[in-house]
Amino acid sequence: MEQLPSDFREAVVLREMEGLSYKEISATIGVPLGTVMSRLSRGRDWLRRILINPDTSLSPIKPEGGSGPK
Repeated sequence: MEQLPSDFREAVVLREMEGLSYKEISATIGVPLGTVMSRLSRGRDWLRRILINPDTSLSPIKPEGGSGPK
């Protein structure tokens, strides 16, 4: 989780660990609902890539089609 950018990590933690709804996350962090949805999608994608290939050095470079590790 610490490899995630803080914006993505915050959204993922609030949803997956704290159980907040998208609307509750939006109100908590003060961003639009669409931004919450985007951060969750990108954060989950980033985590998936970390779990698939944990030995890869990750950088904040955006892969094709979104942000996340290459």
